[in-house]
Order: sequence, then C-alpha cells, then structure tokens
Amino acid sequence: MLFVAAVLIRGAWVPTWSRLRFEGHETLYLAAFQGMEVSASTRAYPLLTWFYGALGVLSSDPKWMVFCAIIAGGVAVVGAAEWVGRWVSPMAGLWTGVLVALLPEHAAWSTSTYNVILPHALLIWAFALGGWRAFWLIALAACLRVEVGLAAVALGWPAIGALLGLFWDLDIPHISDPSLAFEMNLPMVRFLGPPALFLGLFGLLKRKTWALFAVVIWVHLVSAPFDDYGARHGLLGSVALCGMVASLARPTRHLLPLVVAFGLNWDLVDLRTSWQGDEAPVGADLAVAAEALPPLPESCTVVLDEPPIVGQTQPSHFAFYAGALRGECVVWGEEFWHRRWSSRGLGDRALRMRTLYHLTPVAAARPEGGGPVRIYHRLERRW
Repeated sequence: MLFVAAVLIRGAWVPTWSRLRFEGHETLYLAAFQGMEVSASTRAYPLLTWFYGALGVLSSDPKWMVFCAIIAGGVAVVGAAEWVGRWVSPMAGLWTGVLVALLPEHAAWSTSTYNVILPHALLIWAFALGGWRAFWLIALAACLRVEVGLAAVALGWPAIGALLGLFWDLDIPHISDPSLAFEMNLPMVRFLGPPALFLGLFGLLKRKTWALFAVVIWVHLVSAPFDDYGARHGLLGSVALCGMVASLARPTRHLLPLVVAFGLNWDLVDLRTSWQGDEAPVGADLAVAAEALPPLPESCTVVLDEPPIVGQTQPSHFAFYAGALRGECVVWGEEFWHRRWSSRGLGDRALRMRTLYHLTPVAAARPEGGGPVRIYHRLERRW
C-alpha cells in the first residue's frame, strides 16, 4: 500500500504533465535517451546514460524516463519504512513510509530524470538491509552519484563500496572553496526538510532515535561543503527526520505524526502549483511588484545566485559574502524561475539568498520584447 500511495502521489498528484520540462543536466540524459552520444561526467554518469539509452530503444516517449524515476521514488518509500522499522520499531517504520510518501522534495525529485532519486533509493535500501547487501547497493549507487559515498559513511564499513564510483573516468567540474561553502551552507538546515519535520527532535527522548539523528547531522555536515548544496543532497537526512517523527507514535497516540503528515500534505499542494511552473501567475506577481520600481542604476553590480563557474561574465554572490566584492549597490536579480520547482534547483538557490542576506527590492527590469520580469534586490549580509 505504501508503494502504491507513493507512486500515485508522484505520478498523478504532483506532476502537471503538460508542463513537463527537461532542463539543466536533465537534457544530457534526454540526449542519451534519444540515441545521442554523451560524454561521461558528474553531470551525466555513464551507467545512467546507458540505461536511458537502452530505454530509448524500447520507446521514443521520454515520459518513460520519468516513470522510472517515479517507481524508484516508490521503492525508496518502502525502503525508508523498512529501515526505520528495523532500527526503531515496526510502527515507526509504517509511519516513516507515510511521511516520506508525503515529503514534498522527495516527491518532486521522484519526477526528475536527473541522477538523484535512483541512487537515493539504493542508498535507502542499503541502510535498511546493512551488511554485504548494503556494500553492493552503495557501490551501485556511487556509480550513479559518487558523493552518496559520503552520506553512506554513517552506515559504517559498507560505505567502502562507494570506492567503485571513483573508477569511472569522469569530467570533474570546478569546485569552489569548500570552507567558504561550508560557512555559507551551515545555516541551511531547511534543505533537510520542511520545518514540521523538526518536531522529530522530541524523539531524542528515546535512545533508539539517536542513530537517526546522527544520520541527519552527518548528512548536513558532509553536504554543506558543496557549493551548490540543495535539498537533493539532504534527502537522506529528510528521511531520517521522518523516522524521528515516526518514533513519537504510540499504540493509542499518533498526534504528532498526524500533525506532521498534515503539514507535509499542505506543502504538497504548494508543490503541485509550482512544479515545473509556467511564468504565469508567478510572473504576473513579479510584474505587479516591478511597476513600483525604477530601472537598475548603472552603478549597481549584479551578482549571480550560483557558485563561481569558470567563464562566468558576472560575479557570484560568493565573492560578496567573502568580502571580495564591495560597493554601495550590490544586487541579485530574481525571476519567476526562482519561485517554482524544477530540477535546476533555482528554488534552493533563492532560499539560500534569502537566508544569508537581507533583500531589499530596489529596481526592476521589464524586457521590451517580452521575457521574464526581473526584480533586483540589494544584498546585505545577515551575519
């Protein structure tokens, strides 16, 4: 039943299929599905491009790629129930499955063809099964996303299997200063899940939940040095938090898990609206706000919400945060893309900007030939 419910949420409730987009790194996997040659890199893992290429031989409809992700998401939900059922109690395991099925980011990434939910499902089952089976599951997961090996360390020696992921000849992208990224991302606990999940911290009164809490802390600490840390990196921590909430259930009392389940369901409604959303109505809201704002002065410096990338024509906000970029008018431009969900992770970047800085709208750009309206916010560090 958990599997069926999870698949229905991910396949029938969350997506609006007419708004399906293959964006960012997903386009590489789409190219593999369509029979094109794709170079091996950490953005296009060979094992997954081969899988999608084989799937493309069977069908020309790329929705089948999404269906595979949805199935993997359902498998991960069942694995989460099994994991917490073994570590805490069968009742806690059942509630964990319910909560993970409703977990918005988990549901969203279960509709993406990017290499997130497939390795995540393998990692979840590694925690559920342990031992040599976990070793091989982690090895396979690392061949789809090598950094899962860092999260797998919380399981102990089976994490050694992740070394198999290092044997692929991958094009490694430029990595920013991890110490600076760690400082910036440490406050980003929101990437671990909705605030309602943190009610699970009451579960620390039970000794059996301490191991789950250790997983939450570990996932956050090893993900924070990634310059583009987002909710996709924190999914294992989200599941562990669901387990902590589920541990609060009693044979005759299920109040806290029910409250959290209601909160997650409420968030799912918002997710459905923003999933791969079109410019309207979010763009209309920005357009109304832009009417009261002047054009951007030439003296202002615009920074990007993404980390430093070789060849960028504009500076990253990393430089402003580090104090290397000074000026009375340093701004960041927000568009409707930042208020919807997609695999590009722009919503996560916008959340980071709002967490790290005080944002004051000071200007707007309204392209004459059409295109998205942009609101410019002046940046001021919060701390």
